[in-house]
Amino acid sequence: MSDKHVFLSYIREDKAHADDLQKVLEAAGFNVWRDKDKLFPGDNWALKIRQAIQGGSFIFLACFSTALSAREVSYQNEELVLAAAEYRLRPMDTSWLMTVRFDECSIPPVDLGMGRSLDRTIHRTDLFAERKTEEIARLVMAINRVIQASPGAPSPAVLEAVAGAARADDTSLDRLRDLIRNPGLLMDYDSYMVASRKPVVQALADRERFPMEGRPGPVDVAVARDWTTRLHDYESVIAPLMEPMKLICGYGQTVHQDELGKTMRAIGQESIQSSGLNLQRAQHEYPTVVLTYVCALAAESKRNYGMLRAATADVVVTELGKRSPFITLSGSQSVTSNWNWLGSIVYSEDENEPVEDNLIAAFAADRAPVRYTPISDHIYTLLAPLFTEQFVSDDEYAEAFDRVEVIFDAVTADFRIQNGGFYGGGGGYGRYTYRYQYTDIPVEKAMLEDARAAGAGWTPLLGGMFGGDTDRAIAALERVADVAAHKRSGQH
Repeated sequence: MSDKHVFLSYIREDKAHADDLQKVLEAAGFNVWRDKDKLFPGDNWALKIRQAIQGGSFIFLACFSTALSAREVSYQNEELVLAAAEYRLRPMDTSWLMTVRFDECSIPPVDLGMGRSLDRTIHRTDLFAERKTEEIARLVMAINRVIQASPGAPSPAVLEAVAGAARADDTSLDRLRDLIRNPGLLMDYDSYMVASRKPVVQALADRERFPMEGRPGPVDVAVARDWTTRLHDYESVIAPLMEPMKLICGYGQTVHQDELGKTMRAIGQESIQSSGLNLQRAQHEYPTVVLTYVCALAAESKRNYGMLRAATADVVVTELGKRSPFITLSGSQSVTSNWNWLGSIVYSEDENEPVEDNLIAAFAADRAPVRYTPISDHIYTLLAPLFTEQFVSDDEYAEAFDRVEVIFDAVTADFRIQNGGFYGGGGGYGRYTYRYQYTDIPVEKAMLEDARAAGAGWTPLLGGMFGGDTDRAIAALERVADVAAHKRSGQH
């Protein structure tokens, strides 16, 4: 979502590695400058390179492998000389220059001035072996910190899914696009959805991987670390489904709503478990919560409220013999059950902060400040790479995220009003509650005023939300506004 660029310096032998790195960086929202994309026949190579390095780059990313040592001559050497000269002109604590290794190689000892050198002064990122995906996420976070961008460190699983969708050999998404464009292929679309959800439901139902039982006793440091590991494992399970769900919820038509609803219901029903420990049962709802956000953000980006309804109000599951929309039973606030501080561990990871055992113990003992809405904050960071093309800036993404959270809470409020005996849920009211704490017109009130002004023409109603009933929508939003104001009053 940035308008600046990362200058990628590499040699021709590492083109395949550079291609993969470029896709990951672009998935994270960065523009990437490479000679193959930016230089044209007749261009003054040296001048264009100098301008790109000295003028528009907020990061110079030097990439190395053992292939460089086999070369006697390389244009990369000239790029490194220009980068070193630029580095000397910048503040002593600058992080403008970064290095990456594609294999177990040596970094050239380029002189950076004042006793500094490229191999000894600049911390490197190793994009190979078993830590590759984790190191990619840390690299993206480091670049974000240099440009003071938000959100925080992206999920390696989501980055890999987004980068994979951009690969030329990914025909699955092309097939889905054709199915969405041609409603006459509904049978094929239904088969695609069944095949897509089946491995996800099977993985979530694996009780060796995701047990509902555990040792009784307090939630200590060891349990907390297991909890965060399990949370990220859930993300790896649903990551391959995120791009398809984004396409369907953004561009799907009425004929596509039924199978979308079935997919969400199948995953949602698996998420609702009636036996086991509360900690595990609550966390098991997380995959469906995340996919609900994916669908809602995609639908919001295209004002496709029929698909948003299909992914929320129409996703009815059974709990203890009663049928209710999943979103009324769960949400970002319920994933941690009675241990909200667990979410602050994940948030700290997103901010690339060291999470030592003493910090976890301090969270647990209420000796360290915790986030009001940590899982909502984490989902915001988690999904940012997925929506870099749908929203032109971080602010636009953040505003859309706020609106869909208000819609979640309004759907729940509407269900409570329409079913007076319903009691449950309460997992909503995410990050928008504190983001608008000191604002005269918070997002939910702005949406309420829009609904009042537009009446039956309010766009969500045209998509069938709230039964298409203006009074129902207004009543639900009024209740959301009251609850949000009450929650803000306690956030001091």
